Amino acid sequence: MHRGTTAVPGGAQRAVSVGRHDWVVLDSEEAHAQVVGDFVAEGVRRGERVLLIGVEDREERLRARLRRQGLPANAGAVLVLPPDPHVLRAAITDSLAGGQRGVRFTGALTTPGRNDFEAVVTELTATLPLTVLCPYFRDLLLPGQREELTALHDAEHDATAEYDDGVFRLVRDGSVLRLAGELSSADPDALRAVLAATSRATRPVTWDVTDLHFLDVDAADTLVAAAAGPPGLNLVGAAGPTGRLVGLVAGRHPGRRVRLADGGGEPEAR
Repeated sequence: MHRGTTAVPGGAQRAVSVGRHDWVVLDSEEAHAQVVGDFVAEGVRRGERVLLIGVEDREERLRARLRRQGLPANAGAVLVLPPDPHVLRAAITDSLAGGQRGVRFTGALTTPGRNDFEAVVTELTATLPLTVLCPYFRDLLLPGQREELTALHDAEHDATAEYDDGVFRLVRDGSVLRLAGELSSADPDALRAVLAATSRATRPVTWDVTDLHFLDVDAADTLVAAAAGPPGLNLVGAAGPTGRLVGLVAGRHPGRRVRLADGGGEPEAR
């Protein structure tokens, strides 16, 4: 990436990094798993070293997500670091000096506003081809910190969701609807959100359920009955029990058709 300038609030100009130093505001743990998970998976696909901090109990979920996508999830590809900015600096510079194809850094930043990790990556991305995504949870940001963080980063990622109640998350990704978390008949608002988004989608509808880790029978029945009419519903990432459940439910509704496409993920179905 070439150095240039970009506008910041107030009309000032700041230098754009040689690397890439972006940020994102997240509304839920499901948003973290999806947005950070996509960032990590992209790095692994590119053969880069991925460094994580602050993930704690999120680590296994991120690694499981990589495995579902058929990607390596071992420490050689993804390395979790202690929450120490000096360790991060050494890991980044050592990885690049050791011939890594690229290095990217992310995790979960729970200190609101400017912090020691931001200082390290701001310095390093000025001269090194480092790719950074700094995730902040919206409910931890204090007044005025969004403006401060906007000025500190190259760009803000769009993490807008059609629906996110902290348990179930629905995102429109081009012509695909991505379903994540838990979807059950006990959450009628989530079901209505899926149906409303589906009614606005290009037909045939495509749902990516790779990140959907729970689906109950009544919810599946409601959704198939409403969404799988001609020309049908394309389901990506529905391996194992979920694929069998949706196929069984579709059989109850004449004229409803579900096509299962390749993809990872084995949500629990009951």
